[in-house]
Amino acid sequence: MDISSAITRTLQGDTRAYAVVVRTYQHMVYTVCHRVLRNTAEAEEAAQDTFVKAYRNLRGWNGSSKFSTWLYSIAFRTAVSQGRKRKGPALCTDELTDHPIAEPAKDATELRRHLDRALAALPPEDAAILSFFYLEELSVEEIVTVTGHSASNVKVKLHRGRKKLLDVLQAELKDEARTLLWDHA
Repeated sequence: MDISSAITRTLQGDTRAYAVVVRTYQHMVYTVCHRVLRNTAEAEEAAQDTFVKAYRNLRGWNGSSKFSTWLYSIAFRTAVSQGRKRKGPALCTDELTDHPIAEPAKDATELRRHLDRALAALPPEDAAILSFFYLEELSVEEIVTVTGHSASNVKVKLHRGRKKLLDVLQAELKDEARTLLWDHA
């Protein structure tokens, strides 16, 4: 069953059809929440809250944007809101420690691991915006919808975020970082 059918069936009262929506988007919704909250337990809770909110407000999705953009917007705002309610600084309990990498990355899995570590070193909102643009391939306009920022603000955050990301990656990967970021942009 495709997403459109799952949404239609859910709106018609078939609550089991919503499981297709959850299965399709659970990884990215969790990723968005984790990029903002930087804590596994909090990200899981925010992801669950996101799917509950989306289910309750499914009739509110009017189709003017892609469903994924609408859902990511809920996830982003839920995580930001949860992060603001947190008392004290974010505790990054499940990130990798900062060890210099002696060998250059050999495959895509290792490159992705380096990228994830570098994104974790950025401010949460910057990491989320870069993830939306590069990993989820959302357009600037879609990121505007998700975050509520202006297009110029998103472009500035992408530009500055790329520079910060390059600095972090260069510390880890030396010369390979420039190739990773600029040859794939």
